[in-house]
Amino acid sequence: MKIPQCHWRPADMGHDADTADAMSTKEFISLRASLDRAEYQHALFQSALTAYLEALAGVERHVFQPCAEKIQGQPPSVAPARQRLAGQPSQETFSAAQRELDGALQTAHDFISRELAGTVELAEVVRLLEATAASLQNRGGRRESEFLDVASGLRRAAEREDLQELRQHILAQVQLITSLVEEMRQENRQIVAELEREMHAYRRRLDEVEAAAHRDALTGLANRASFEKRAQEMIESGVPFSLVLIDLNHFKRVNDVHGHLAGDELLRVFSSRLKHQLRADDMAARWGGDEFVVLLPAALRDAMARARLLEQSLSGDYQLTAGGETLRVRVGLSMGVAEHRPGEPLNELLRRADQGLYQSKGIR
Repeated sequence: MKIPQCHWRPADMGHDADTADAMSTKEFISLRASLDRAEYQHALFQSALTAYLEALAGVERHVFQPCAEKIQGQPPSVAPARQRLAGQPSQETFSAAQRELDGALQTAHDFISRELAGTVELAEVVRLLEATAASLQNRGGRRESEFLDVASGLRRAAEREDLQELRQHILAQVQLITSLVEEMRQENRQIVAELEREMHAYRRRLDEVEAAAHRDALTGLANRASFEKRAQEMIESGVPFSLVLIDLNHFKRVNDVHGHLAGDELLRVFSSRLKHQLRADDMAARWGGDEFVVLLPAALRDAMARARLLEQSLSGDYQLTAGGETLRVRVGLSMGVAEHRPGEPLNELLRRADQGLYQSKGIR
């Protein structure tokens, strides 16, 4: 009779081996889960990096570009730094991006100061640029240091031989990355919102100052420089147009009899009436003192007819309030009309209109 052979091992040895195999499998499954979480947090970091790059792009859109458009210049750019950060977000590229941003903001500051000096108050612009530079520099420096700490922690974790310690160190760094990513998200949203608000206020202020630079402070009509610019554009376009010079007769008498406050009030009221007589393509400006000029996109015949209508509408009695009393003064006008001739410079056109004005004064 053949006795079957049996394979055996000591009972204690088999139990310990099974337990070791089970623990090893659990440890590796746990490590795999930790690494998966690390990959997920890396994806979150990439998302935060994208938000940071968008914030840099926002600086270009809301700081550099609007300023350059106002002064018709080439804006500074941090696009190369953004491209390098997107490709390789290392300590060196973060540092280089920070230096380039600082330099670009300084360039923008110098650019605005040079081009707009004397025409716009720059205190708010300078404050915005300095605050933006300081804010981004502080955030960038702090985040760079924190992410370097994370990288250092991961390197130390990689040196651990004990599986349990390795898992604990990885989990700790994953939690730190999670916290940093969330903070970066909040900060980036905040800085973009702040830039939006600041630049909206800056654009509104710049528009107001720019408009004021082209207006006569007393009457609200266009000033002489603005008018000359528009007339020169008409000359270059070749579109037919005429000028009407208007002078308030005996205006000095109003100043002498009723005072300069009454004279200023008369100029304001007259300008308001004049504006109501203009068409969409017309332009009126205070030429100086009590003289006004109107640009009409019309040939001489039509311009003469419009001038007669202006005289009828603007001549007559004016009720003024000055120095706490109500006055009534009668205003007469003298006018000179001239049509632009092809190739004629603006100063010659003005000379002919002025000549017509004084001939009108002589008749009266």
